[in-house]
Amino acid sequence: MSVEGRLGRYEILGLIGRGAMGAVYKARDPAIDRLVAVKTVGGALSAWSEHQDEFHERFRREAQAAGRLTHPHIVSVYDLGVEEATETPFIVMEYVAGVSLATLLKENPELPVDQALEIVEQIASALAEAHEHGVVHRDIKPANIFLDQRGRVKVGDFGIARLEGSELTLTGVGLGTPGYLAPELLRGAAADARSDLFALGVVAYQLLTGKKPFAQPRAGTNAGGEPTEVLPPHVVRAEIPEQASLAVMRCLAEQPTDRPASASAFLKQLRVPGSGREATIAVVVPTAAPRMSRRTVVLGAGGLVLGGLGSFMWLQNRSEPPVSASPVPAATTPVQAAPRPASPRPSSTPAPSPTIAPRHAPRDNAPPGHSKGRGKGNNKGNRKKDR
Repeated sequence: MSVEGRLGRYEILGLIGRGAMGAVYKARDPAIDRLVAVKTVGGALSAWSEHQDEFHERFRREAQAAGRLTHPHIVSVYDLGVEEATETPFIVMEYVAGVSLATLLKENPELPVDQALEIVEQIASALAEAHEHGVVHRDIKPANIFLDQRGRVKVGDFGIARLEGSELTLTGVGLGTPGYLAPELLRGAAADARSDLFALGVVAYQLLTGKKPFAQPRAGTNAGGEPTEVLPPHVVRAEIPEQASLAVMRCLAEQPTDRPASASAFLKQLRVPGSGREATIAVVVPTAAPRMSRRTVVLGAGGLVLGGLGSFMWLQNRSEPPVSASPVPAATTPVQAAPRPASPRPSSTPAPSPTIAPRHAPRDNAPPGHSKGRGKGNNKGNRKKDR
């Protein structure tokens, strides 16, 4: 089915890709002028129109479940709707400007080990978040994994593959992608988190070695039904850490019970203690680090400025003669001469005091018994005699 012009309120800008169950379009949301990806889900509905109501209800529930997932490595779901003219359901998702992992592997079949492990860890982190919310992807493969312009992983189609698969129990409707399907799904068992881990193991093996682990279309078994022997990644490529290699092999186990119990458990098995990869993960998923507040920075800078000014004024005061801070009446204060530079004298001769003695001793320091009034009386007597 081809879409032109609009889907709901969304303006279709071009086709991104097409699959058995529908197509993905680059579009624009005119309400907020944002680029989005719109995926139509029409294959199962067009083939089984009698299940239309059931399909719409399942579509709504699964899209809502996917929309509740908020994670840096999961493509966000914004909206869902049904095109009235064709009764085609569609889902509106985050538009990721970048390349799919399928395209990257075509151009670079063998990635550097550190880069490959980092991509695997980010995929596993996205799966751990989804599984905790009860959402099983069911179609983990390179074509559904994207790298944005910063090299960060974005896993798309969460919840959508489940819509397009065995939940409707429709003959002829694909359950996923051959080569990435867990063996139990081929036997008709229900999908769960461990089915996603099997597909993750296939993707991880391909990223690390540049090869798919299974040559046969039936994942995990050969034509005779016996398990296919798969060499561990570190045997294929010596620089791959053995612990990471064994963690990938556990995901590829034939029986679900032999696989890691969860994506979080797989992450713990994958990381090699002491290898330095913990620091790489901290960059991908940053943790909150203590930071100085803006107020602290401003106060600290102000303190440095004030401290510098205080030191400057103290040095200036040391180079000037001391000045009395409070005025004292001249009659009772000894006259202080400006300090003179001391002339060099022999060390045996004490240097003279820079203070010049006053002509008359201050009255305040008069010895006991010396009456201030006596002088006044004598003056008065002299004045009488002169008259």
